[in-house]
Amino acid sequence: MKREKVCPRCGERYSYIERRSVGDQVYLYAVHYLKVKGKRKIKKCYLGPQNRYIYVSKMHEFSLRGPIDRLRILNYLDAILNLLLLEREKLDEKTRREIIQKLRRALKGLGG
Repeated sequence: MKREKVCPRCGERYSYIERRSVGDQVYLYAVHYLKVKGKRKIKKCYLGPQNRYIYVSKMHEFSLRGPIDRLRILNYLDAILNLLLLEREKLDEKTRREIIQKLRRALKGLGG
């Protein structure tokens, strides 16, 4: 089954993903072909890095991933769970209860 190519930035259909290398990093752009007054125009939407955000991730305890990474939710979940376990002694009781409620809500929503 062919997956529809919908741009995560603008929500419009795109034709293909363009990759641009700058140094060691590869940046992604969704390329849209548009017809404007009978002429074909190209619009490009910046989607971020192919792998991870280098500078933004320095400010967080885990690496933020580009929007095309299909495994990013699992990577984020693993990183957040590991962080919770490492930092659990620093959390006050109220924050712990809120985290437990949110985790229960997520499990219920996922059918678990």
